[in-house]
Amino acid sequence: MRIPWPGVAAGLAVAALGTTGLVRGSMPQSSGTAAGPSSANPIVVTGAFVRPPLPPSKNAAVYFTVYNTTGKPDRLQAVTAAIGTDAVLHTSGMAADPNGVVIPAKGHLSLSVGHGHVMIEGVTARLRAGEQVNIELDFENAGPVDVTAPVVPLGSPTPSGAPS
Repeated sequence: MRIPWPGVAAGLAVAALGTTGLVRGSMPQSSGTAAGPSSANPIVVTGAFVRPPLPPSKNAAVYFTVYNTTGKPDRLQAVTAAIGTDAVLHTSGMAADPNGVVIPAKGHLSLSVGHGHVMIEGVTARLRAGEQVNIELDFENAGPVDVTAPVVPLGSPTPSGAPS
């Protein structure tokens, strides 16, 4: 049986483009309203992922890195996640940071295992591996930034690009 090469080439091209779309779609995205006429986002969030609750707990942990691309500090004031009853920023141990945290001008904040996280409390649904969780980060200057983070079960490796 002969396989037509134009058909094979077209199939490979479609597969490559589809894979590119899947990879791009699985990367955490951030968006924010830029101050002024610039279209660049003042806050960029990368490497976001969620560790689901371990029963009987109903709390999930979110990890990510925030980059402040502006020339002035910005404060992460609040976090919201529709999948839970509350979301709390913990940057030093398990203590909540009620006043938020400042990301320096041209600096970053990495929340990684053992070095801070967002605790989503009272998770209302079962989180399955690979599902996406939407989180909103609210900044003093940049305003709201939406982040999509995949669920990664405990014991699984962190996604590439995630803070370590």
